[in-house]
Amino acid sequence: MRTPHRVFSLATLAVVLCLSPKFLLQAQAPKVSIGDAAKLSELKLFSAAYGYDTEYLEALLAKAPGAYRAIEPAQEMSSYRKDLPLDAHYVARIATMQVEDCGPCTQLNLRMAIEAGVEHELLDTLIQSPEKLPQPLQDIRNHARAVTGAGELDPACVDRLRAHYGEGAFLELAVVITGSRIYPTLKRAMLKNESCILGDLKY
Repeated sequence: MRTPHRVFSLATLAVVLCLSPKFLLQAQAPKVSIGDAAKLSELKLFSAAYGYDTEYLEALLAKAPGAYRAIEPAQEMSSYRKDLPLDAHYVARIATMQVEDCGPCTQLNLRMAIEAGVEHELLDTLIQSPEKLPQPLQDIRNHARAVTGAGELDPACVDRLRAHYGEGAFLELAVVITGSRIYPTLKRAMLKNESCILGDLKY
């Protein structure tokens, strides 16, 4: 007695052989989920609203969506604010971007600072004459620059920051500085930092 087994007709086999390459290509093709498509649309809207090139983020989302989702929660680090005053928060962000030589990111944060209600005059002082900032904001700037490698950490500056803003705000400052470095670092790691040169800032 013959052992029962599955038998394909020649016609069926021909169909399978003809269709399988197509099926394999479809299986290997990256699929853009509805959620990722919505995120891509949001990035494009953000780019248009702020005049900021989000191509590097769009490329990450399109070609490595899992990697994009991995860094997505970290994007909130730079915008987190609870104990730090608004002006100190943005001085830290902008000072960090200046050290990183990320012109577009600095430009973006200046525009966001204006939108949030930071005075234009204060931002002018930060960019053009930082030595004229009030002492607490000078300390914020100097500490952010030191953390990002533009100087040595100053214990006296740290003491003044803790005394003026409080321990919670000082720790929050660490998170803001760390979060602000994500974007320029990501650009450099992706070799997308050709435009990361400080030029004329408009805000």
